[in-house]
Amino acid sequence: MNKYIDDWRCNRLAQDGALPDIRLIALDMDGTLLNEAGVLTQESKDVLLCAMERGVHVVIATGRVFSALPQDVVCVPGIEYAITSNGANIVRLSDQATVYSDLIDGEAIAQLVDLFYDSSIMKEVFFHHQVYAQRSCLEHLEEFGICSEKSKRYVLSTRIAVEDATQLLLDNRDCLENINLIFGDLKQRQAVWERLKTVDGITVCSSMPYNLEIGGAHTSKAAALSHLAELLGVKREQILACGDSSNDVEMLRYAGVSAAMGNAEEIVKAQADMVTKTNAENGVAYAVSRLVLERK
Repeated sequence: MNKYIDDWRCNRLAQDGALPDIRLIALDMDGTLLNEAGVLTQESKDVLLCAMERGVHVVIATGRVFSALPQDVVCVPGIEYAITSNGANIVRLSDQATVYSDLIDGEAIAQLVDLFYDSSIMKEVFFHHQVYAQRSCLEHLEEFGICSEKSKRYVLSTRIAVEDATQLLLDNRDCLENINLIFGDLKQRQAVWERLKTVDGITVCSSMPYNLEIGGAHTSKAAALSHLAELLGVKREQILACGDSSNDVEMLRYAGVSAAMGNAEEIVKAQADMVTKTNAENGVAYAVSRLVLERK
């Protein structure tokens, strides 16, 4: 048996070994569906197209804001919905309509004002499907741990520069999808994370070693996926979810079957039913092929 299939934890799979009837596939993007260059490979695209031809829904579930979704994914025929900003919104791709929202409670922001005024922390403000960031921070990304050319290109191409990100955040506190805090000092990040755990009315997760992502009290990819599954008439046990970071953990726990990428954090692998190949090895395509396309 293939070494990746040996890694299954079959607690939620049928006792007779039969593969589940997957009707919805929920996919994180960065580190999961996209390869190391941030690209959807032809192999992955072809596998997803085959799954959709069989009537399986394919859904993007990402921490990215809607405006930052790559066109090579959005334009794949048959992908109908995207869960964005870690579950703050569900967007129908055909007309870009928002069919679900779970935003940050503006009252919770008052407990964090001192953090937002701390100039040693880079703030990214998500609202109305866009991301805004302090211009002075964007001009010195290395100071906040964003050092690779790939990461710099992504940030600079998807963030709108503003002179005062904190004021923008406070002015739009009632329509915030997400607040991304980025740290140059990892000890400071850990201290802030411990503090945020004590704050009522928010959730906190992370997708990078140097960031913390603040969402609404009940915002998660899992909650949005549950809503979308009900909309599409899909049962929980018919969902396959794939991810690599801690902001994917609740989604993997929720799904009937879950696959962690070979490059995933250990906490993610511990929650998954299957550890597939890495994103550099088309791990999503491998998992979907074995769990969906080869189902007898």
